[in-house]
Amino acid sequence: MVSPLSDRDIESLHAALKQRRAQVGVEVQERLHRHGLLTHEDAALPNRREETDDEAAADTAARMDIAAVAREAEELARLEGALKRLAEGEYGICTECGEPIARERLFANPAATRCAECQQFAERTDRHRKATRN
Repeated sequence: MVSPLSDRDIESLHAALKQRRAQVGVEVQERLHRHGLLTHEDAALPNRREETDDEAAADTAARMDIAAVAREAEELARLEGALKRLAEGEYGICTECGEPIARERLFANPAATRCAECQQFAERTDRHRKATRN
């Protein structure tokens, strides 16, 4: 049986979500401004072709930059979703089965949307789908 979250747990998880959202936001800002652009209007990923004569290396570096920003954007979306669920009183409930998500799981991953069992099932299903597609 999963124990319910206390008010103190909710406050702690809310603070953790907000802190992580701010941290990821800073990481995105740094990634987009690290090559000297100072304003939002000028923000962009670096032009990797200016850094090397090797076109393949430039393409690989650019793809890595894009993948990193995409991961950070996905994480921001997960964090925003968790904060929204918290505000709406739906936080800590598995989106698949409707059962409470274990307190330990939420403290390990405050943006979790599924209980451990449903998450494992989703991961197995995803691996199987990818394996049969190839």
